[in-house]
Amino acid sequence: MRITDNMALNAVLQGNARTTQRLSKAAREASTGERVGAPSDDPVAWTAAHGHDARIARMETRAQTTSRAAGDLELAESTLASVGDMIQQARELALSTANGAVDAQTRSNVAAQVSQIRDAVLGQMNTRGASGYLFGGTRTDRAPFDAAGNFTGNDTPVSVEVADGVTARANASGARAFTSAGTGGRDLLADLQSLATALTSNNLPAIRTSLDALDAGRRQVTDTSVETGLASERLRSVAEVTDNALLRTRDARAREVEVDLPSALSSLTIARGAYERGVSVTRELLQTTTVGKF
Repeated sequence: MRITDNMALNAVLQGNARTTQRLSKAAREASTGERVGAPSDDPVAWTAAHGHDARIARMETRAQTTSRAAGDLELAESTLASVGDMIQQARELALSTANGAVDAQTRSNVAAQVSQIRDAVLGQMNTRGASGYLFGGTRTDRAPFDAAGNFTGNDTPVSVEVADGVTARANASGARAFTSAGTGGRDLLADLQSLATALTSNNLPAIRTSLDALDAGRRQVTDTSVETGLASERLRSVAEVTDNALLRTRDARAREVEVDLPSALSSLTIARGAYERGVSVTRELLQTTTVGKF
């Protein structure tokens, strides 16, 4: 083999190596749509993109958490509204029997209806949402009310982060809505049971007394429902702000690293052509140098 052939072959091989690198880069840019795949491509853009990635990850997590919490609050609000309607139904039944013209058998029949309402209310109190039981405070993994109606949860607020260092309440208070935990609060299940007992025993004074108790209970449920609705609206507003910020951050990242796709495809075509020509030249040189040995 002549020295000039060796030199020519080495030069071609070195050129092929550079062409292969350009082809690889062009292929990556065309497939990913990004011009920066490593710090060496553009250190400034690489650093900026990684900063955007970290912010995007935080905002995505926050958006998911906030949206899930808002959904749970909306479910809690509708559940409280249902409970309020049931309490009103029980009151109307009590009112219909709160006069001397109603006989004991009728009141006994109404007592059975009130007992059914009591059981339905208990079921609503143990409603589950996306993050667990809605009305047990931080004890979301178990029903907050047992079969006897005892409250086994707590009134500790559940919070979600809505901004760096800023949190918002993300649960409804089952203790204040359904039990006597608050000032002047009423135990709804106990009041319904008392009404059923008064009806069964044909105790007219106790039936009339139950009307005020049910009114107070419905008010505390309504108050909690209003608070829960406001909390849900706040979280939905926060979620919208977070979504908009997420879009802006993604756009900022794209401006740092994304390529113009038509240009990237054109560069890929050019790089592939150069690579193929280099392979062809290498093949020809190898054939020439091989023949030159003999």
